[in-house]
Amino acid sequence: MTVQEATFYLPLILERLKKINPAKIILFGSQAQGTATADSDLDLLVVTNDDSLPQDYREKEKIYLNVARLLRDIKGDVSIDLIVHTRPMHDRFIEMNSLFARELQQTGTILYESHNA
Repeated sequence: MTVQEATFYLPLILERLKKINPAKIILFGSQAQGTATADSDLDLLVVTNDDSLPQDYREKEKIYLNVARLLRDIKGDVSIDLIVHTRPMHDRFIEMNSLFARELQQTGTILYESHNA
C-alpha cells in the first residue's frame, strides 16, 4: 500500500477504532518509517482501555476479535496487520524491552491517545 493509499484509509480506520474508546493506537512498520511500497500493509497496535490481563488464548482472542470486527469490511480493501493489547498487556510488553518493543517506541507513530492513557 502506498503512502497515498494509507493517507486515505487511516482516517477511516481511526474513526472505526475510536468507537471502542482505545487508550492508544500506534502505526508501526514501513508506513510509520516512511519506507512503504505498493506491497506494504498497515501495521497497527491498538491498546484497549481494558484493565484486565487475559489468562488464556480464548480471552486474548475475544479482545482481539472485539477490535478486529470494527475493521472487517475495510480489511477486504487493505491489508492490515493488527495487534491488540489491553493496558496491562501493553505495560508488560514495554517492560520486557524486547527488540520489537524498542522499535515500536522509537519508530512507531501514535495516531491516537486518550486523555486517560
